[in-house]
Amino acid sequence: MSKKHQPERRDLERRSFEACRTIDVTDRRAMRFWSERLGVPPEDIVEVVKEVGANSTAVALKLQAPHDDRIVPPSLPAR
Repeated sequence: MSKKHQPERRDLERRSFEACRTIDVTDRRAMRFWSERLGVPPEDIVEVVKEVGANSTAVALKLQAPHDDRIVPPSLPAR
């Protein structure tokens, strides 16, 4: 009989953070994961979570947004 492949603990942690829709800024392992995933320092993530909440999608979108929030989209041409 062959042994079933047991995923490593690190792989399980990665999947659990990826599956989570919220970012726990108090969890060091979660912050390390999200920092690597989003390509920003943990401090940036904490600041964005304060602005938009802990939803991982909202945080990712905010981090990809232009830093000048005063940018206004162009108006539609008159008909």
